[in-house]
Amino acid sequence: MPDHVLEAQPSIVRRNFALNVVDGAVFTFGLGFASRSTVLPVFVKNIGGDSIAISLIPVLWILGFNMPQIVIANYASRVSPKKPLLLKTGLAQRLPWLLLAVVTFTIIEAVTSEIALPLFFLLLTLAAVGGSLNLPVWFDIVSKITPVRMRGRMFALRTVLGGVLGILAGWIVERILATWASPYSFGLLFGLAFGAMMISYVFIALLEEGDRTLPKKRVRYRAYLRSLPAILRRETNFRNFLVGESLLVAATMVEAFFVVDAIESLNLPISYAGRFTIVIMLSMVAGTLIFGYLADRWGHRINLVLSAAWMIVGCGAALLADSVEVYYVAFVASALTLGLRTISRLPIIAELCREEDRPTFVALTNVVTAPFVLAGVAGGWLANVHGYDTVFIGAGLIAVAACAWLGLVVKEPRRG
Repeated sequence: MPDHVLEAQPSIVRRNFALNVVDGAVFTFGLGFASRSTVLPVFVKNIGGDSIAISLIPVLWILGFNMPQIVIANYASRVSPKKPLLLKTGLAQRLPWLLLAVVTFTIIEAVTSEIALPLFFLLLTLAAVGGSLNLPVWFDIVSKITPVRMRGRMFALRTVLGGVLGILAGWIVERILATWASPYSFGLLFGLAFGAMMISYVFIALLEEGDRTLPKKRVRYRAYLRSLPAILRRETNFRNFLVGESLLVAATMVEAFFVVDAIESLNLPISYAGRFTIVIMLSMVAGTLIFGYLADRWGHRINLVLSAAWMIVGCGAALLADSVEVYYVAFVASALTLGLRTISRLPIIAELCREEDRPTFVALTNVVTAPFVLAGVAGGWLANVHGYDTVFIGAGLIAVAACAWLGLVVKEPRRG
């Protein structure tokens, strides 16, 4: 539905805005119990994983979350209304966390790491694939029901409120890891993650999609896939954005190593995973409202440039850290990197394409950039052979390239 139609129904806009904010905040609360930056790396380490296994967390997540989107994007673009599909894919996104909780409570301790690790990664990948099928549908609906000038604030408020709840999640994580034996502590955390995600599902179900939109003409998948290279050739600024985003994806793969390096090098208990989660969430709360204002006022490109800049700071802090206090800087920078991308990555894609092409452009972005997560595997190998410092240096240099490209080559879509 075009923005001018929504603006004629301000009560519906406000209601959907509030529901989207609460949904995102509660979902983020759930993810706080199973943070890919803090909790999951420690879990993998505890069940026998090495640096390469830890590097697979972001790699499998991003590949699973991004690659299948191209399958559903063509279908999603010609479905109207989209809400029934949103509810089905949203459920598929959440159920693997319940399975992971059950498996962790009942099986993980009784099997060897050769079985436990593949089982964990299978369930993690299923959760990512569920999210992949959900994202193009969810984002198309959100873009349809949220006017352009409100999107930055909406994503910012989701992140801020999620960060506030995430602080509570981090405190609970620290308490559970300090008092419950492994792996039951992690099983409880995964169960809490699922419970919070199901609460967020209720708010999705309450969204009002509005009038049916005219769906795109049906395109066969073979023709649809053949049309994708033409988009890349035709859309110069979108192509330049993909280059910068790919570099940023490669740089952020280092984040999974921060918590393991901090715990190992500083000889900290694993309960510090909860404390680092609190630091991340506090940082997101402190910075996100500013980032949302920047996006609404000057566009989303500036936030992506700042995201790369904070990644440089994070790598530098991890490289130089000789105390917990210094390492906190790395987690602060990691949080700001994530917060900036959460606010601006999807909205800038919506501004780079026509309304009816949103699912395709989102899916194409993720398919093109997803292979760059393999930098994480290379980072895991480097960490095993040369230590974490080498990985932090490499990621920092990639972040420098991303910052320069996004700032100097990519054009702000709102300026034409």
